[in-house]
Amino acid sequence: MAETTVKAKPTLKKTAPVIDVDLMKKHSQMVNFLKNEIGTLEVEFKKMKVILDLLMNFDPSDPKSLENQKELPELSNKDLQSYSEEWVEVIEWLFDGRFMVGADQKKYPVPMNYSSKTKLVPGDKLKLKVMADGKFIYKLIQPVDRKHLKALLSKTDDNKFTANTEDGKIYFLNQAAVSFFKWVPGDELYIIINDKDAGSFAAIEAIIKK
Repeated sequence: MAETTVKAKPTLKKTAPVIDVDLMKKHSQMVNFLKNEIGTLEVEFKKMKVILDLLMNFDPSDPKSLENQKELPELSNKDLQSYSEEWVEVIEWLFDGRFMVGADQKKYPVPMNYSSKTKLVPGDKLKLKVMADGKFIYKLIQPVDRKHLKALLSKTDDNKFTANTEDGKIYFLNQAAVSFFKWVPGDELYIIINDKDAGSFAAIEAIIKK
């Protein structure tokens, strides 16, 4: 009996899809544009809510009751952006003493070693690059005006290190930096704060051990 051979059907080789680089770049730009516009709208809605609350509490018998409009909060983070830079996602944030705060009000922790080395103070504008491998790269792009003060290192009842100035103000510090250098309460500090908005956080410029 003659043997018959069955020929295997040739398999079609799949070709990789051709990616239009210019189209993908345009797509990324459109996505980031909409994200920024939505962030701006969210901030504007918050400002409108403040004005609405003011109007709802308006007292017709008090002609000056609307003058508080001059004190409406300036939400400076409305200018923050997110965009692509050489195919890397870039996000801008404001530093609040511990976290980066974006236009969407989300908070992300800043590594204490970076904030200590860079001497960040609240209000500093940062740029975060999110690399393809998941690595985060931080960069200070717009520092606020700073004020230098002299203080003493102290400790709260719950073991938090603080800087206490001669005028009685208390500023929280980078706890990791204090612990790493083994400073102790009573050491003399030179600190940096936001010149226009002191807040409650200070960066350490120098220290003199007692």
